[in-house]
Amino acid sequence: MPIEVDLKNAYRLLYDEKEPEKALELYDNVLKQSSTNLIALIYKAATLEKLYYSSKSWHSDGTLEEAWGLLEKALNLSEQRGDRGKLALVNFRAFVYKFNRREYAASERYLARAKQLGYDDATLTIWEANLEKKLKRAAANDPAASQETPKPQPEGADVVEQDEPVKSRMEWYQTTQKVTISLFVSKLPSSRDEVTVLVENGKDLTISYPIADGSSEFQYALTLAHPVDPNGYSVVVLTKKVEVVLQKNDSIHWKTLEDVGQSDIQSFTASDPSASDPPSTSSNLQYPSSSRKRINWDALELDEAEEEHQSADAFFQSLYANADPDTKRAMMKSFLESGGTALNTNWSEVSKGRIEPSLPDGVEMKEF
Repeated sequence: MPIEVDLKNAYRLLYDEKEPEKALELYDNVLKQSSTNLIALIYKAATLEKLYYSSKSWHSDGTLEEAWGLLEKALNLSEQRGDRGKLALVNFRAFVYKFNRREYAASERYLARAKQLGYDDATLTIWEANLEKKLKRAAANDPAASQETPKPQPEGADVVEQDEPVKSRMEWYQTTQKVTISLFVSKLPSSRDEVTVLVENGKDLTISYPIADGSSEFQYALTLAHPVDPNGYSVVVLTKKVEVVLQKNDSIHWKTLEDVGQSDIQSFTASDPSASDPPSTSSNLQYPSSSRKRINWDALELDEAEEEHQSADAFFQSLYANADPDTKRAMMKSFLESGGTALNTNWSEVSKGRIEPSLPDGVEMKEF
């Protein structure tokens, strides 16, 4: 079979059909016929990286060492041939390799070189934002790392037509047992099978999937505040977002999603209300109420048996049932004091005073 056909089929298997092992066979076949084929070298390396991060049987140092060897060979060949386009591509792939290995200083150099050579695609803005965040954290943890490394100066590069950048934002919420991350992305995967979720060391999370109109990938990576089960996750692709649900290792309330250092986190076990209760002083336990009976909200006992009958609405019932004690107090206090017109889950806000009714314009509250 002609080399061009094998390359086309291998690319389809790798990015469209998600069959990296079959793609690897075709790239090997091409390299047997032409050991210096740049496309085969570059994308065989990408295939090995994908196998390393998605398959336990390929998760070894040897897989990554082979991938880097292929990239180094491709770099040398493209420089010898003066192929600017291939040199830009292989520098970008070297950036991705180093970024995924958390070698951020090296990855920054490869990204700068790729951009200097005119490489651009829809995911560049996301990669740059992720890299900037990682470099800032590295500089904060190690002042020596904050010294800037020399960056290549722009050359007179040809004008390259730019793809529309991928836009994204993240939201998250939690229950006692799970953490849900919602990624609102302008270019979504076609199905959940395209999404790769990798958890290393219990806390280092990477969510990625290939962009449909290019050879690059969308990637969201961070270090979680607390450990999760690396195999206990689920993925849902909706009309505007990718939702990843992670299983907590411990039933504790997370103050932040991302690890910001233990000194900044004050988490508590969800089954132990006393761990988060404020000091018992009269100034912070009593709140104004229209009821003749004054209610001590901080001393409110939460009866698990009553939770099953709090609401007919399945969503709010689930939200309340899985919430920590402070969230439950906030929900009950805000709902009752506002006459059923407001629902707030933030106890630090709700505990400050009475929750006033929140009504639409033109509507007035009437007492009966």
